[in-house]
Amino acid sequence: MAGALKRLMAAGEREQGGDVDLPGYTLLVSSLFSSPASIIPGGIAGILTPFLCWLSTGMDIFMTLTVLVTVVVVLRVMTVVAYRRHDHANDSYAQTRRWDRDYFIGATVFSAVLGYSCYVALVQTDDPAAHITSVASTIALASGYVARNAGRPKFVAVQLLTFCVPMAIGLIEAHNPYYRYIGYFAFLYVGANIAITNSLHRNLLALNDATKHSKALASALRSQNLTLDAALNTMIDGLAMFDANLKLAVANRPHSSFYGLPETLSLPGTPLSAIARFLVERLVISEEQARGLHVALDTAQKTQAAAGYELVTRGGLVLVVTFAPAAEGGILMLTEDATERKATEARIEQMARFDELTGLANRFEYGTQIKEAFARLERTGEAFALFYVDLDGFKQVNDSLGHDVGDQVLMETASRLRSAIRANDLLARFGGDEFLAILPSADHAVVTAIAQRMINAMTRVFDVDGKTVYVTVSIGIAMAPGDGRKPADLLRHADTALYKAKAAGRNTLMFFNPAMAEEMTERHELEVDLRTAFADGTLELYYQPIVDLKTQEIISREALMRWSHPTRGMVPAGVFIPIAEQSGLIGAMGDWAIRQACKDAAGWEPGIGLSVNVSPLQFREPRRIVETVKEALLASGLESRRLMLEVTESLLIEDNRLTLSVLGDLRALGVTFALDDFGTGYSSLAYLSTYPFAQVKIDQSFAREVHTSEAPKAVIEAVCQLARRLQMNVVVEGIETEQQRIAVQLLGAHRAQGFLFGRPEALAAIKSRSGNRSVA
Repeated sequence: MAGALKRLMAAGEREQGGDVDLPGYTLLVSSLFSSPASIIPGGIAGILTPFLCWLSTGMDIFMTLTVLVTVVVVLRVMTVVAYRRHDHANDSYAQTRRWDRDYFIGATVFSAVLGYSCYVALVQTDDPAAHITSVASTIALASGYVARNAGRPKFVAVQLLTFCVPMAIGLIEAHNPYYRYIGYFAFLYVGANIAITNSLHRNLLALNDATKHSKALASALRSQNLTLDAALNTMIDGLAMFDANLKLAVANRPHSSFYGLPETLSLPGTPLSAIARFLVERLVISEEQARGLHVALDTAQKTQAAAGYELVTRGGLVLVVTFAPAAEGGILMLTEDATERKATEARIEQMARFDELTGLANRFEYGTQIKEAFARLERTGEAFALFYVDLDGFKQVNDSLGHDVGDQVLMETASRLRSAIRANDLLARFGGDEFLAILPSADHAVVTAIAQRMINAMTRVFDVDGKTVYVTVSIGIAMAPGDGRKPADLLRHADTALYKAKAAGRNTLMFFNPAMAEEMTERHELEVDLRTAFADGTLELYYQPIVDLKTQEIISREALMRWSHPTRGMVPAGVFIPIAEQSGLIGAMGDWAIRQACKDAAGWEPGIGLSVNVSPLQFREPRRIVETVKEALLASGLESRRLMLEVTESLLIEDNRLTLSVLGDLRALGVTFALDDFGTGYSSLAYLSTYPFAQVKIDQSFAREVHTSEAPKAVIEAVCQLARRLQMNVVVEGIETEQQRIAVQLLGAHRAQGFLFGRPEALAAIKSRSGNRSVA
């Protein structure tokens, strides 16, 4: 309601005032009341004019006019006092108009009374004193109106007319002919004063406009200054401007804050030298840094181009200071707080050059350092060694205990390897569980000693979150320049030596020699040819019979993979199977062997089983091997009880829980398992009771000496007795003579396999022989 009332009042004022410039109108009205000192003397003069005429003539009318003027003067003075007691900054148009009207009425009545008094004195008396008093007072007061009331020229015109017209008529009607001419001149006087009033009014309006413009400019300037001040002080960077004499002109808060400047040194006029002296004395910056700033400043002044300098304050701020030339020989000093940016750049550089997990140099940094090592070799002839270090058994740790444990093992490994090398040696993590080390100025003996220290450091047990972990290292070593004059050659040869160290039993070191390169080249060629052979489908499966020693009948056949190379002839399985395992081919080849063997066995004589060797690497993909066996049985129609999967004890060493889980899933399909090559590894009898084996196969090395040595006899006999209790079958491999057959049978073996019973042969030969027996 109150808001609506205010809007109605405002609308009414707009209607009353139209498009009047209220501030200007208020200013003009204010000018009428601006000089009370002139109103009071004028009022007294107005009172005295009829009073003096009364004294000179004694006419009662003048006394009446004196009283009337006195009343008007008192009312006018009261109006002026009332106006000046109020603040008119927020006056409405109606209020301003009322003051304007009150002033106009008072002045007009005052003028009319005095004008009439002058007319009476001139027309009704011949008294010279009354004439002179009236005319002089009228002209004086009229002139005062022009000066005092120029803000309202219409008022002046009305008042002049009420003053001077009666005087002019009185002069014309007076008994003195000379007065008549003066009366005519009075009209000219009125016109001239009106013109003067209009001129003063225009000047007053111009002054008003100039005042408003000046205020607007001052307000705009103040607003700009506030905006500039806000902009300067909300800047992230510090800003200071110095004049040509290097005295401070302006500075923002960040500038003072970065350098810890007191307010006295942030005031305009402060010399730059005083600021620099303060910074050095308070140890905010060093003298050397102060000289650096001076050099940058001097450069900017001489070259008229920006010059910079970077410093670190005692408080740890990294400040980038830029001096740039400013107008009229001045200097602009810009200070950037680069602390966070520099820290971020350092972190990015750290991430780019160093491994996040171990803190060691990464592959990129290794590349930089190996290039520098070769550059040093060219300059100084300084030889150096390159270690290729790989963890033994780390994948099993990751797979069985999880990546968190694996990461902790890697971090501890990095710490142990770092402690084994010298301060100037570089150790880098090349990726995964592979590390590289560059050892400058190292001869063969020193290199061997450092490599052995690495090996020894890794033989200690790892205790990770209460879990005991054993991880060893194998190290391949290449010496520059003898083993390579390029980074790629040296790395390849160190890798070759590492491969030989792994093949030699792991947890050892091996130096590169040219023969290794030839062997690796041949191995690479074999790998390429093996991939081609597998892709072309030229790999074959041969089958060797397993017989029951009591009945001499074939009860099963073992699938053996064969590769007939186009130029090398038959490549032994002991050669190409390890290549397949190391190259990652073994998974696909193993899948093919299971599917093809099941398909082949489905066409054999009913009841004869099938044995297929499975690589430990295939068990690292549990779902894959289970699905492969399932699909092979379904596709071939082979009864699952006829399929036996043979595994070596190396699988059992790697991960008990994973192995048991996979064996359980496969056993659920109905297949059985055999422990192959028993006696060649740890030969732990605990395996026989821990895992669900239906058959154990004793390695052929025991059969060769079974009739000449007691040790093989004891082993075969012990295994047979344990297997009988565990309801397992025992197969002795490598039976080639009748003597060997009789010996193992007497020791308790149930089954045998070897050349005595048949060599491995292709499926076609088996079918041909079966067909011949059927015809017979």
